[in-house]
Amino acid sequence: MLQTLLLRIRKTTRGLRVRLTISYVGIFALLLVGIGLYFRFSLENLIEARTRELIEEEWRAVRGFLRIERGQANWTFDPREFDDASHVERLRKLILISDREGSVLEVSNGYRAFGVETPAEIQTILAQPMPQWKLKTEGKGQKLLLRYGIIRSANQPYLLVVGRTLADNQTLPDLFVSNYFGVLPLLIGLMVFLGWFMTGRGLEPVNQVAATAEVVSGSTLHVRIPGRNTDDELDRLIDAFNKMMDRLTESFEQVRRFSTDVSHELRTPLTSIRGQLEVALFTANTADQYRDAIVNALQDVDRLSSITRALLLLSQSEAGQLTLKFLRLNLTETVLDIVDQFQIPAEGAELTLDAELPDEIWMDADRVQVERLLSNLLSNAVKYTPPGGHVHLTLRTLVTESGDHVELCVSDTGQGIPAASLPHIFERLYKVPGGDPDKGLGLGLSFVAWIVRAHHGKIEVVSELNKGTRFRVLLPTSPSSAAESPTLAAMVIEDRRG
Repeated sequence: MLQTLLLRIRKTTRGLRVRLTISYVGIFALLLVGIGLYFRFSLENLIEARTRELIEEEWRAVRGFLRIERGQANWTFDPREFDDASHVERLRKLILISDREGSVLEVSNGYRAFGVETPAEIQTILAQPMPQWKLKTEGKGQKLLLRYGIIRSANQPYLLVVGRTLADNQTLPDLFVSNYFGVLPLLIGLMVFLGWFMTGRGLEPVNQVAATAEVVSGSTLHVRIPGRNTDDELDRLIDAFNKMMDRLTESFEQVRRFSTDVSHELRTPLTSIRGQLEVALFTANTADQYRDAIVNALQDVDRLSSITRALLLLSQSEAGQLTLKFLRLNLTETVLDIVDQFQIPAEGAELTLDAELPDEIWMDADRVQVERLLSNLLSNAVKYTPPGGHVHLTLRTLVTESGDHVELCVSDTGQGIPAASLPHIFERLYKVPGGDPDKGLGLGLSFVAWIVRAHHGKIEVVSELNKGTRFRVLLPTSPSSAAESPTLAAMVIEDRRG
């Protein structure tokens, strides 16, 4: 029980909310202490400056009442004037008058308590052209601020020292510090409460992200966190999380669709093989009947092998295990060879296939993959163009800001691709809804997209229903070897639009 409690306390104290609260309170407390010390220092300086002003006034007042005659200090005022008498009495509380030899003409008892300067010290002070200030401290710690100045009488210099105690300089700042730091714990306590509350409010979206992430699974991918519309860091975190969930949802949907399509594609030939063999087993009586059943089964085995090879290549490409061998090749010759191979299938489909090619175009490319790219595009065009249609291929060079490129276009007058399907045709195992399920596995254009990206190019498609489709491939003549090899789609020969 105790160990569980200690673990819970340890976990709580390590939490971000506790650490942020402690940081805020610590910074706030240091700031308040610094402010208090600054105001105390400022208050001391202000009081000292005011004391200096008062001493200057008293020093000038002393000069107005003081007369030095024949080595004697005489105070000139009317004793019958009470104000003058009390003023002079107050001025004489902390005062020292000395001649240039250091002989003291007058010194108050209050001044004597702080110690009278020696004749040598007096002579040194008199030698200074400017007034001097000095701070004296008695045994009890009381401080005295003194103003040393020279007055003249009968062309003789005399030292006049006027001072004031700095008792208020200590009393008022000490009182301020006592009151201020007495209230400081209450302020820090209030800051702890507000810091804990505000930190909790600020971390609430983070906790929502964490709580949502804990419940995310294949069946809860619809979960989203509502934004706060503040456009701050937490809102950007929420937005990034929701976008991540969108990508996960799309990925899970692709995986689900992939699994469904693969299961369907594998089940069809297996069911056919099983059915043909069962029929042969129970009904065949002659060698020809057995042979026909075996031939039909082998055709489905070939289809099954083709599917497994396609899936293997798909897995290898996504894992980055397929590398391209870039060699210098004449793309015109390669395209001409592939076009010649598709002339017979085009004639069988009652189509016209032609190509507009330059004499030669040289580029660095993987010959095998480029041939597969061409085969997939032409195979699609032939499969999905009705009799009497036309398939046209063009090849030319283009000079762009990023360098020399090769433009390959394959256009047909076929059935076209619905606009809703265009964004998805390069996804693996995607088939246009309503198409012929026997015309490919839905992997061919994924393979085309991978080859284009592997050559650091791009592919575009424009299509209109019942009018035709045009694929435009743009490849650099010298792909950068430093670019990362993509792992976008499968490398298979089967094509799809249906």
